[in-house]
Amino acid sequence: MEFPAELVRGEIVKCYKNLILDVQIGDEVVPVFCPELDARQKIYVPGAEVWLLPTGNSRWRLKYETQMINRDGSLIMINPTYAEVLLEEAFSAGLLTDFSAYNRLRRVDESDDVSYAQLEFSNEREEKCYVYAVSIYNKQGACVVFPSFINFFEMFSEFAKLREMGHETRVVLIVPREDCADIKFVWNIAPMAAAKIFDEAKNGLKFCGYACTISDKSIKITRKMKIL
Repeated sequence: MEFPAELVRGEIVKCYKNLILDVQIGDEVVPVFCPELDARQKIYVPGAEVWLLPTGNSRWRLKYETQMINRDGSLIMINPTYAEVLLEEAFSAGLLTDFSAYNRLRRVDESDDVSYAQLEFSNEREEKCYVYAVSIYNKQGACVVFPSFINFFEMFSEFAKLREMGHETRVVLIVPREDCADIKFVWNIAPMAAAKIFDEAKNGLKFCGYACTISDKSIKITRKMKIL
């Protein structure tokens, strides 16, 4: 996926708790919108290099939205709004090996009467897989880990009902950073969330993960990641 406009490079000056950053662009410091991300991950820090997308709305006070950040020489895509596009492109390219049983993909809409699934995979046998896609960022050692601040609870009951109807359900973990070898399920960050995920996995909810390559021009899914 190519970014819709040329990104603007800046440097973080100050971080606020209300999803706002002060960013130095040339000789000017401007307020910038930043997608929600758990502050405990310490990804947003003063001095970090960031890439911004102009909002294109002259009425907004915030003229830029954060897209990527450079942490220790590695780019991290921190705008999570492109999950569906990334999966659609990867499916067309044959990269989503966990979905080889399906040859159709569409976005879920209001008429489907599901609230949390974003995508539906299907085939000629009317087999279906409903997907909740989420980006994960938190790193421990060489792995990106989950769960951290991510709230999976809202969609568990809905996905359980879909499985009762005979459908497959999956959580797709998208890793928009290039400095992680694998994905690791951990208990030490959010133990209550981890316990619930563990139970749901035993009840049939499946998890899979995919890595991305990132540049200041584009981001795309490139490979499947192992979940430890």
